[in-house]
Amino acid sequence: MAGAQPGVHALQLKRVCVSDTLKRGSKCIKWDDDSNLVYPVVLKMDPNGFFLHWVEQNKLQHPCSREEVKCRNN
Repeated sequence: MAGAQPGVHALQLKRVCVSDTLKRGSKCIKWDDDSNLVYPVVLKMDPNGFFLHWVEQNKLQHPCSREEVKCRNN
């Protein structure tokens, strides 16, 4: 570009807004397709929006992969 100045074009990203519900945790049902078992869990996200994890009833935390999260709206 004719009038462009070098070093001026910096990419500015906005912080992700994570809702309080996701920070505190929301009750969900986790199931295993292979064994048809159902587990009540709490789904949480870190305040920066980087990591999604679920907490079992015995308070063990497990990270979620993208393949584990399926939205089913009825």
